[in-house]
Amino acid sequence: MKDMEIIENPLAIKVAMESTRNAILQLLKFREMSISDLSFLLKKDKSNIHRHIKKLEYYGLVEVVRREKKGKNYESYYGRSAKIFIISTDSFFKDSYLKNMREMKESKLFDILGEMGFKIKDRKIFENYFYRMNKYAFDKLLEYNKDLDFNTLREIYALLSIIYVKKELPEFFDVFEDME
Repeated sequence: MKDMEIIENPLAIKVAMESTRNAILQLLKFREMSISDLSFLLKKDKSNIHRHIKKLEYYGLVEVVRREKKGKNYESYYGRSAKIFIISTDSFFKDSYLKNMREMKESKLFDILGEMGFKIKDRKIFENYFYRMNKYAFDKLLEYNKDLDFNTLREIYALLSIIYVKKELPEFFDVFEDME
């Protein structure tokens, strides 16, 4: 299993975002599992889980990690192909479904900031700045191209975002009201 994989294919992103397949990917973070294990934990029919696993396998998100003899048959155990999946930011602009998902995420962030007491003057400008900041951090991590554990990756991503704002986008804070 790789430490990190970048998903650029919009179809693979859609596959991973579907609720049952996303739940499967979340469960496989902790250990390899068979279709029987997943079926029991997710309370879904084995044939249903099998279809979802095959779709994830087709897009390279899961893989068979071992086979175990169970009576006369063999049972496959699946694991994620990477510990961390990073979704390419460009994909969210190339595909209308993913663009809608990006907009929902940005809207949620916008709402959370509001709940925390931060008022944003212009939502569209904020979203543009936010995209540029994330794209910079993502592209820098691609250039670096070394395996990082999740916590380090998250912290580096945050620091790269701050560096970008300082260097390239000092006006970012102007979109907030009363930031003194």
